[in-house]
Amino acid sequence: MNDNSTAAVKISSNQTTHNSGESYDEQLLKRSKNVNFDVEAWYKIIKSETFHTKLLPVSPSLAQAFVNFYQTRFMLKTSLTLHDVELIQSMRHQLKEQIFNSNHTSFIRLSARSPKDGKPLDSGKIGEFYQEKLSELQAKYPNEYQTTKGKANIQTIALYYAQFHSLKVTNEDQALNLIFTSERIYHDLIEILDCHEVKENQVENVNHTKVFDWDNHLIIRQWNDDLDPSMEFRCFVHQSNLTAISQYNYLCKQYHLQDENTVKCIKATIENYWRTRIQPLFDPYSDRYSNYVIDIGLIENKTTNRYDCIVIELNPFERTTHPSLFDWIKDADQLKGETNQLEIRVQTDYYPYIEDYIEFLLEVNHCIRVNEGSSDRPDTKPYFMFLDQIKTQLSS
Repeated sequence: MNDNSTAAVKISSNQTTHNSGESYDEQLLKRSKNVNFDVEAWYKIIKSETFHTKLLPVSPSLAQAFVNFYQTRFMLKTSLTLHDVELIQSMRHQLKEQIFNSNHTSFIRLSARSPKDGKPLDSGKIGEFYQEKLSELQAKYPNEYQTTKGKANIQTIALYYAQFHSLKVTNEDQALNLIFTSERIYHDLIEILDCHEVKENQVENVNHTKVFDWDNHLIIRQWNDDLDPSMEFRCFVHQSNLTAISQYNYLCKQYHLQDENTVKCIKATIENYWRTRIQPLFDPYSDRYSNYVIDIGLIENKTTNRYDCIVIELNPFERTTHPSLFDWIKDADQLKGETNQLEIRVQTDYYPYIEDYIEFLLEVNHCIRVNEGSSDRPDTKPYFMFLDQIKTQLSS
């Protein structure tokens, strides 16, 4: 996932929002680097190698309605209008009629990023997933759980598993609750709305930076229960050459990745998959996709006793993309292929101060005491209840 830093925001007199930490020109430049890595851009090229995906258009007005909802609920602004409410309800209806009309499970995101910081509609779900995985790992690694760092590492693995599975949705309300409670999504929408202001000549394009047409969607991707989040790897491609592979979640020391032969097998599997299935699809588009970061998941195939691969997403080969176990500066030679050797890295030690970090993470995710009135917290109220409340106020 693209990990751009969060800029400070302020509200202008006309209730539009601008990232005050960046100029419009900086926003446009960032957009020019990222636009080819929105799902719409790369999905049509490698759709055979990734999850089945449906797209619902998000207009500038709807994007502004999403922003206004977030401001009104979480920033104590009075931005949300009755028209915004109607636009949101219309999108909810579209999702219900066009997407969630079957028993399939899905993952929802916007064009640029996912709501992995969003809150599930069922506020206790993440705690349930956490306890389930924690019990499994305790039984599997009892000695490890007796040590301070070992326990913290197991808790981190369980929490990551819980966060991952809490993103699985089966209906429109579960999907939209994640979107409307995600700060990541909120800031992304501000950025693209800023660029749209320039496109519409509402703000001067001082340096004549290229401005792209509006093209944003709600992205609904098919969920695969066989994908284990511990088997996701971030892969770096520079000048159409695979240069580095990293365990995606660098916080966890995954026990099955401590076996050298397993890691060698993963490296060979990804390298072969990328060389034979992925890069040939991108070769005709080398002007856009010679440098990129691609996240690949490995799924155990019990029939062949091998790993099947699937593309999770693409990100730009830029410092705005988290390098996982690599460093954009220290490992520049490796990432740019100047060592002429493909390197794979997995976490082989406990993350520094993991025992302190996990306590904070568990508290933030309400996993320490999952049965103590979590539904009474204001931030766990379903989005549609808040929306109905605002609609009543605006209509009176």
